[in-house]
Amino acid sequence: MKTLGLIGGTGWVSAVDYYRLINELINEKLGGVHAAKLILYSLNFGEIKPLLDVNDWDNISRIYIDIAVKLKEAGANCIVLAANTPHLIADKIKQAAQLPLIHIAEVTAKAIKETGIKKVALLGTRFTMENSFYKDALADHGITTIVPYEIERNFIHNSILNEMVKGVFTGSSMTTHLEIINRLISEGAEGVVYACTEIPILLKDASVSVTTFDTTLIHAKAAVAFALD
Repeated sequence: MKTLGLIGGTGWVSAVDYYRLINELINEKLGGVHAAKLILYSLNFGEIKPLLDVNDWDNISRIYIDIAVKLKEAGANCIVLAANTPHLIADKIKQAAQLPLIHIAEVTAKAIKETGIKKVALLGTRFTMENSFYKDALADHGITTIVPYEIERNFIHNSILNEMVKGVFTGSSMTTHLEIINRLISEGAEGVVYACTEIPILLKDASVSVTTFDTTLIHAKAAVAFALD
């Protein structure tokens, strides 16, 4: 079994799900008391959020690269960024660490392609919805992306960074997310990508009329496939 190098803490709430899912999936594959070999480095999001607020990706990159190199030195065989947004700098991290990096957008695009869906709505932080790294990965598989209106993007972004990363999941936030999703479905979205690893937690009990894609679960499955390959 290969050793996974997991960078969590953005936020810690979904990093818990990563740890649980990866271990559960390993055990499903191997049985007995088997569990994953992984090294978890959990960031202090309190140091990252101020940099996000001013779009300081140079310093964010330096932090992630330093951690990725430490994980390699500790024996990790690949890097798993336990969040969607940091994949904006995935190429820089991969190049600096000289390790495989399991890219959440790429494995999500493959999972969507397998369903035959051609048009999806993308929900995540403003960085994920407004930059091209997710849209490009989806487009490479023939999938068109639509995103919420600006006012909706701001609501989703703020609810993630000010509530969900602290483990705060409210009924009113769930209702507004569902209203946005339903509007995007009316615009032709055949599926919805939960491209923030906290959104699947918020909407875990919600009913959506089209296929939804839990990027945390998809990413965890890809990490397990790498570990056991």
